[in-house]
Amino acid sequence: MPQWMSKKLQPYGASIFATLGRVARERKCVNLGQGFPDFDGPEAVKEAARQAIAAGHNQYAPLPGVPPLSSALAEKYREEAGLDFDPQTEITVLNGSTEAMYATLTALLEPGDEVIVFEPIYDTYLPVIQMNGAKVVAVPLEAPAFAFDPDRLTKAFSAKTRAIIINTPHNPTGRVFSEAEMTQIQQLCIEHDVIAITDEVYEHLVFDGHRHIHMAALPGMRERTITISSTAKTFSLTGWKIGYTLAPPEATEAIRRMHQFIAFAVATPLQHGIAAALQQRNTLIPQLAEEMNSKRDFLCNALADIGFNVSVPQGTFFALADFSPFSSEKDLDYALTLLKSEVAVATIPISVFYQHQNEAPTNYLRFCFAKTDATLQAGVAQLRRLKN
Repeated sequence: MPQWMSKKLQPYGASIFATLGRVARERKCVNLGQGFPDFDGPEAVKEAARQAIAAGHNQYAPLPGVPPLSSALAEKYREEAGLDFDPQTEITVLNGSTEAMYATLTALLEPGDEVIVFEPIYDTYLPVIQMNGAKVVAVPLEAPAFAFDPDRLTKAFSAKTRAIIINTPHNPTGRVFSEAEMTQIQQLCIEHDVIAITDEVYEHLVFDGHRHIHMAALPGMRERTITISSTAKTFSLTGWKIGYTLAPPEATEAIRRMHQFIAFAVATPLQHGIAAALQQRNTLIPQLAEEMNSKRDFLCNALADIGFNVSVPQGTFFALADFSPFSSEKDLDYALTLLKSEVAVATIPISVFYQHQNEAPTNYLRFCFAKTDATLQAGVAQLRRLKN
């Protein structure tokens, strides 16, 4: 029989999200693990997509994206960050931020390059970097504050450093990087001539007066930053998979060359729907962010009342909770315990986001609060059984 799977893919098994999600479905558990809403996005946005279908926008979109969406993105970043991006040469629409990150890393990396990432690491970065023959250099965000050591970050840069990935607001910790942290990264990138790749998919889900800082807007960074973001989390439409990159023309050309061989284009009517959403962003986004803030407060307060030590997130739609008051098990074992016991709630252990398991805390679970009030209430009711 032939060997079907290539050697470069063999080290990477099914993700923990798929594994725990399957068990949760089989047991009909309350799923507070996987990071997607169980409610729909705005009706007006869905209606715009339906109108686009009715109007005949059903064939291949242009490779860079449909002009109404590219123009809306340019206007958004001009208004929000004072950044001028040319829709023709600097904005590319891709199938979610996942394809955007894959295309970006594959277009830029050579074997032997080093890429700095902050650990815990969102699960798609590491395999893509390694399959391109590059090396991951991890800088930990240290519990319980989940901040990085400035000296350790400085030492991570070397003559081999090609890029650094900055994920803020950060999944899974919920950290929003401060101005001081972003400034240090900026200075190191300039000093070492390094590319900054930002993952900003939660840019509009920021709470308690914290402020999302666009790396590309900092002095000297416009010409060395590739901004990756997505509309999935902003508008609670994760199944639409509308992501994008904002980058200097030469970087954009490289990303587009990869995009043409991966997917070439993104669903045309859904791009028109998101263009309409962005045109209404000043009305839609504050309302959606306020609703998410309320859900965050409800879940974090409930978890604290039950007895968890909660790290209240500054952004995203995830909260980390230290379960050590209930168990000395490691996080993956305890996540399975919660799934398979009478509690029957799905969560995600954060140790799976670590390359270096010896540096991974094993007493935290990630809870997703982007759920209906009914789902959150049902999950909390189940978790209260831990108090008995």
